This record gives sequence, C-alpha cells and structure tokens, in this order.
Amino acid sequence: MATDAVKKYLEDTNRPYSCADVTVNLRGAFTKSAIQKALDALSEAGKIKCKLYGKQKVYAAIQHDNADGPSENEDYDTPIKTTTIELEELNTQLKTKEASLKSLLAAPTSDSARVQAGEIKTNIEKLESRLATLRDSVEVMSADEKRGILESHAKLLSEYKKRKRICSEMIEAMLEGYPKSKKNFLEELCIETDEMVDFKLVSFQV
Repeated sequence: MATDAVKKYLEDTNRPYSCADVTVNLRGAFTKSAIQKALDALSEAGKIKCKLYGKQKVYAAIQHDNADGPSENEDYDTPIKTTTIELEELNTQLKTKEASLKSLLAAPTSDSARVQAGEIKTNIEKLESRLATLRDSVEVMSADEKRGILESHAKLLSEYKKRKRICSEMIEAMLEGYPKSKKNFLEELCIETDEMVDFKLVSFQV
C-alpha cells in the first residue's frame, strides 16, 4: 500500500522530501498521484510533518524512538531553507544561461557572417574603383558645355542685380511716406532681403 511504503521510506531516510522526490526515489512503485494522496493522508493523521516553502510542500517523518527526549525531532527548517536558496541561485544561473543561448542563436552563423563580409568587401571595392575613376578624371564635361553654363549664370546674375536694384528703389520711395521703420515695412509686406536669409551671390568668370 502506498501509505505504508511512503511512511516507511520517510522514517528510514529521516530526511525531508517533496512528492516528486518520493516518487522518483521509490522507483516508480506508485504513481505520483497515489504518493501525493498518501503524503496528504499521513500529514493529516499527524504521522508525518508537512511544511510549505513557497508553493512547494516538503514532508518528513516524525521519529518517536529517539531517547534524547525533546531534541528527538530533527529540525529540517535550516537544510530546507539552504536548499531553497540554492535552488533560487540555480534558477538565476539557468535564466542567465538561457538568455546567453538565445543571444547566440540570434547571432549570424560563421558561414552567414563570411557571406556578409564578402558582400561588404565587394561593395567597398566597387566604391573605391568608382572613386579612383572620378579622381583621375581631368574633365567631366567639355569646354563648350562649361562655357555655356558660365555664360548663362552670368546673364541670370546680371538680371538678378538689375531687378534687385529696381525693387530697392521702389521700397525706398515708399518709405518716404511711411511712418514706421523699414523693418516694420518689410515685415508687413512679408519681404525678406538677402541679408535676412544669409543669401550670398557667387560669380564665376567665363
């Protein structure tokens, strides 16, 4: 019967065990459910001790044949607390190892890393080759194209200066009858000068 076997085992070993421990140590003689029922029945009958540590129940035999009197019952609290602390430390170490394993599994494999390194190296070589070509180029456009661009720039620059001068003359003329400052006048008309936007003309010689 499971009850007798469990009681005898706890008395013979004289150590605290959980239900899972007893099941394993009895080498499958009874199911875990049967052993749990036996432990609960023995505990309720006062034939064994039961202590709760966190969510786990731990059982130990009550020894009545020790002649030492009041100290006949061994105090299992200390070893159980020590074991509980060790278990928590092992769980912490396990979580650390699992996190490290997860990180390693997420990292690229050696073959994958070599392929990526090869692709990066190929791209670098292409960019370096293109850069060398640009550096060695004496002309990127013909002389006629360059001259045409500079002439167009000069024409637009001249037109810009002409229009700017006309605009400035108009503003100065209107300011003669304006009661406020030039700054207020420009703000009211939402006009921005070159100086306000830090615009600077660049001229090139043809």
